[in-house]
Amino acid sequence: MKKIVMMVFAAMFAMNVMADNVKFKVSNMHCENCANRAEKALKANDAVNEVKVDLENQAVCVSYDAKKTDVEALMKALKEARFEAEVVKQCDKEGGCKHECGDDGCGHEKGNQE
Repeated sequence: MKKIVMMVFAAMFAMNVMADNVKFKVSNMHCENCANRAEKALKANDAVNEVKVDLENQAVCVSYDAKKTDVEALMKALKEARFEAEVVKQCDKEGGCKHECGDDGCGHEKGNQE
């Protein structure tokens, strides 16, 4: 049992380490329904691990598996949901962290931030 718990923990950790992150500015996201629609559109992609919507700042941060999708596909999902979105900042495991997404950041080491 202990071995299984450790394996599950290791798998969860590996998923977070392997994730890339992107922050979108969504200029026409005005209400809770818009925020829910944006989140649903992004989560329809199986490669998306987490979506954080900041309605007040019209921002959406997405953690995703870069081996399965890319920023262009995420942008397309937002546009197909009728949002006007642009990439604000991007973060990957090789290039380092260039932004904060929410209170706890994107999950990469703070020493790599620009």
